Amino acid sequence: MANTASTNIKLIVTDEKDLYSKFSPEDEFNDSVKTYIKSKITDESSTKGISLTVVSRKPLDEEKFRAAAASWIRDEKAKFRAKEKNTFFMLIGLLIFGSIMLILCLSLQKNIFELQYSLMPIMGSLALSKATGILVIDMPVIQAQKWILNAMNKNNVIQFEYESDSNDIIYAAD
Repeated sequence: MANTASTNIKLIVTDEKDLYSKFSPEDEFNDSVKTYIKSKITDESSTKGISLTVVSRKPLDEEKFRAAAASWIRDEKAKFRAKEKNTFFMLIGLLIFGSIMLILCLSLQKNIFELQYSLMPIMGSLALSKATGILVIDMPVIQAQKWILNAMNKNNVIQFEYESDSNDIIYAAD
């Protein structure tokens, strides 16, 4: 039976300014925050959603954090769509090129015997081999990335917990 509970990721914040990129004028997470959250998401095999709990001693600007999370998800989706589109066009191009090269070589080989030893069949075979690699390796990775992005976009919850010096939670917000 698959695990249907949401993935709970805890993010301990000691200084709010460490969350955000120093070079961006917009609310944008720094690379270490993005890497940490991604690593926790990909560790889970199957979840319904993501619950991110931000734990801090001092109150954070919750709207800024939510804006940075939304911006990051939007950026990740744009990068993913571009990668998915490029991979698909590469697959189609390689299939067409490889097929044309092999069909040309096979049809002309009867008239031009030397084509059998030329680069045409090798190039066609290599193109079809690369296309097979995309189908077998890249497409499942793209599907997994699509699942992760959908999990990040849907059913996600951001909670904020604030601790006192005695490590008791004094405030929690959704």
